[in-house]
Amino acid sequence: MASLALYTYFRSSAAYRVRIALNLKGLTAEQVPVHLLRDGGEQLKPDYLALNPQGQLPTLAVDDATGHHLLTQSLAIVEYLDEVHPTPPCCRPTPSPGPRRVPWPWPSPATSIPSTTCGSRNT
Repeated sequence: MASLALYTYFRSSAAYRVRIALNLKGLTAEQVPVHLLRDGGEQLKPDYLALNPQGQLPTLAVDDATGHHLLTQSLAIVEYLDEVHPTPPCCRPTPSPGPRRVPWPWPSPATSIPSTTCGSRNT
């Protein structure tokens, strides 16, 4: 069985989404705290940036028979968990072409893009 380590922060809604998926699937991951405020943000320190150059949480480290893998972005992590541990599902199948799975919509301010940042700007 794979060894899992979740780099997380207790107030991160994106990391919380991954913790929910792990719990639903009955999986245990070592919780590695990354404090977003302490010392200017531990996610911006070289040690963490070596794991996730985006400097964002969460990051899931997976050690399995195929090697060491790092997954970032909560919805991608949930989709990965669904593929390797399909029961119970966190994603629903989609009938249309394109992505095979669509994660259940767990809205998060951390993954929302304000409409004012899209398209052309009125100046």
